[in-house]
Amino acid sequence: MRCHSLISSLLCGACFAFAAAADAGTLIPVPPVAGAASTSIFDVNDNLEISGMYKDGDGVEHGFFGTLGGDYTLFDYPGETGTEARSINNAGYVLGFAPDDTFAAGPEFLRKPDGTIITILKDGVPLSGIAQGLAPHQVSTGDYVVTDLSHKAGYRGKNGKYKADVVLGVPTTRVAPRDITPHGAIAGFFNDGTGTHGFILKHGVTQVIDADASGTTALEGLSDRGILSGQVQDGSGNSHAFTLDTDTSTITWIDVPGSTNQQAWGINRQGFVAVSSDNGSYIYCPLKPSRCPSGGTAVHARTTRLTAQHTEARPQHATPLAR
Repeated sequence: MRCHSLISSLLCGACFAFAAAADAGTLIPVPPVAGAASTSIFDVNDNLEISGMYKDGDGVEHGFFGTLGGDYTLFDYPGETGTEARSINNAGYVLGFAPDDTFAAGPEFLRKPDGTIITILKDGVPLSGIAQGLAPHQVSTGDYVVTDLSHKAGYRGKNGKYKADVVLGVPTTRVAPRDITPHGAIAGFFNDGTGTHGFILKHGVTQVIDADASGTTALEGLSDRGILSGQVQDGSGNSHAFTLDTDTSTITWIDVPGSTNQQAWGINRQGFVAVSSDNGSYIYCPLKPSRCPSGGTAVHARTTRLTAQHTEARPQHATPLAR
């Protein structure tokens, strides 16, 4: 975690870190979609159901969800080329978007368990961005384009409807909420001209989180037990996945053997993380193989423990989630 000065009124204490060996975790391979050129996952719920996307032989993305054993339901957002299923909650609702040629925006949707797809609207106009983060009762979060891809706003929704913008109260050009807990805490990342920084918005207070000094922290998941998931980039542009225990300030780095890029996405209540890499997709279980779903391989992870005074900011015009 790097202390980062956002506005002159914010104070940050000294930070230090050290590396240590972690107990064994487990990487569980995710079965690829039959016939797919590649398969990527974005989320895992408490029932060990996963959601993600696969590419066909022409490179077109399609959404899917199903069991960790590979019993999948495949679907597409109607009328668009490309679908990503970014989140799945315990009731089987799926949240996602249909990416355009930028792969960073497109129509956002909520898919009901009966297959009905609801397009998320604001003032009657479909939002264009990334919907990712789905809690019980279909409370959701995501972002949408304001002027261009460098200027996005975050929002909260419910039942496939826009409810209110997410306001951090710090200078930003882009706000990208990526997960929301049953208690309404939101995690994600933002850009402020100096880089990309993670955040947690809880009880009207924004906490800024940098996993290292690279200025590339992207938070993608937050469990209701306070465990974050996400990634940073190194100087070569390779992504490195991690989890962060907000109670102990301990970062666990998730390395996939044989890969140079790893991304950690959604996380469930048990701490299982959806991980994609250039060597396949996995569920990371933070326990030994004997305590995880079958088929996994033990991995030893590096940990970094951080000691720092938290940087916080109180939003000036935070809007509560409308019911």
